[in-house]
Formats: sequence, C-alpha cells, structure tokens
Amino acid sequence: MKLLFLFRIVSGAALLLSYVPVATAMVAESNTSLNLGLGFLIGILISSLFFKYLHRHNRHKYQKMMQKLKSAKKNAKVIQQAMDKLAIEQQDNQDLLEERVQERTIELNIALQELESANQELERKNILDELTGLHNRRFYDQKILAEHRRSRRNITPLSLVVIDIDHFKSVNDNHGHIAGDNCLVWLAKIITKSLKRSTDKAFRYGGEEFCLILPNTDADGALLMAEQLRLQVCEQAFQFQDTEIPLTISCGVSTYFKQKGIGPEEIFAAADKALYQAKHNGRNQTQQQAITE
Repeated sequence: MKLLFLFRIVSGAALLLSYVPVATAMVAESNTSLNLGLGFLIGILISSLFFKYLHRHNRHKYQKMMQKLKSAKKNAKVIQQAMDKLAIEQQDNQDLLEERVQERTIELNIALQELESANQELERKNILDELTGLHNRRFYDQKILAEHRRSRRNITPLSLVVIDIDHFKSVNDNHGHIAGDNCLVWLAKIITKSLKRSTDKAFRYGGEEFCLILPNTDADGALLMAEQLRLQVCEQAFQFQDTEIPLTISCGVSTYFKQKGIGPEEIFAAADKALYQAKHNGRNQTQQQAITE
C-alpha cells in the first residue's frame, strides 16, 4: 500500500516535469523569472505530496499504536479483574481458615478442659476415700512425710491423733453393714467440722480407724482437740433409719518436736500405742503417748 502511494507521487512529479521543456520552448522568449516560478510551483507540489505521504504514514503508525494501547489497556483490565478476583478468593480462604482455626481452638480448649476435669477426678479418687470423702491412706502416707520434714526444718511441733470407733463390730452385726457404712460417714462429717485450720487434715486410715495430722500443734493442743471431738460424738447419737445407735470413740495422741532419729513411723506407732491404752482402759477416752525410738 505504501509503495503504490509513493509510485503515484513519483509518477505525478514525472508527468509535470515532462511538460517543462514544452513550457520552456513556448516561453523561450520570456524572461528567466517564469522558469524559476514554475520550478518553485513544482517543488511545492512535490513537497505537498511528500508531506501528505508522511502524514498518512504517521497516521497509520498512530492508529496501530492506538490499537496496541487499547489492547494493552484491555489486557490490563482483564489482569486487574483477575487479580481482584484472586484477592477476593484469597480473603475468603483466609476467613475460612481463620474460622476453622477458631473452631479447632475451641474444640481443643474443650478437650483440654475435659482432660483436666478427668485428671482432677482421677486425682480426687486417688487421694480421697470413696465412702467417707476424707483423705485416704495413700494420701496420709504422703502428707505425714511432708509435714514431718516441714516440722523438722521449721522446728515446730507436729501432732497426730488416731481415732477408733468403740464396738463398731456390733453395729455391723446388729444393724447390718449399710448401717455400719452410714456410721462411718456420720463420724467423718463430725471430724471434718471439728477441724479449725486448713492445715489440719483428716484421714480414713482403714476400716473404722481415722487419724488427724495437726501441723504446728503441741501436745496440749492436740489432746484438747481430741477430747472435744470425743465429747461431740458422745453427746449425739448416730441415727440409722428410725433407730438411734449410741456411739463412742477412743483416741490416741502423739507429738513430735525436735526428737532425733524419729520419723513418721515412730510418730504413728506412739499414737497407736496411746489408742491401744485407751481401749485397754475401758474405751471412750483419750490417751497420750510420748514418742520413743
């Protein structure tokens, strides 16, 4: 297309130039200025044609550039739309991920709480007597060892009271084992109410035998507490169904204070010996025994 247009321009210029000799012959007699004017006119025509060509050529290039620009803009718009769509999808995925993480976190917290509750329940069963709700023998062994070490370290007295229900076998024989179990629960409640400090602990040592660990309590204080407990039991009868069953207890007391070579076993042995003495002397009483190696 470009070559055809250029050919037309050159052909027109050649045609004009073919008339130059003729015009020159006709005006041979004219002055030289006519020739100059004609040449100037031809030059203007050629220049006009040439600039027209350049204008068309540049316009064509401009149109192609504009098409490319439009195409680029269109592609950019498509890319931007794709990026916007991708951003929305990413945000949706992020929201979904956060929602699922939150759900899993809640589920994990619930599971941890359930596990903690299960562990607490297991720990409670490991240290509590199932029937009376008092601490059991296992926890007694741990507690007396810890309190003995604290007493020795702080140079403070540590007292132990061993308690036994008098003639408990007759309760089971005359009223049945259910009555016997209820009797143990009844006494456990009285013992629990008698404790004045959080550091004082009550235990079901075994069968109808109970014991108290009294940290930072001297011999007189332990003896007084055991006597008050014994009197409380005497003053109120145990009632099973419609039957009142009078009960008494015997207590043995021992106190550890700075004795060398004395451990938890010797402390309990002294209290148990005092309990045996109370039983031997007629029951329903409190006896105290010094600790010996």
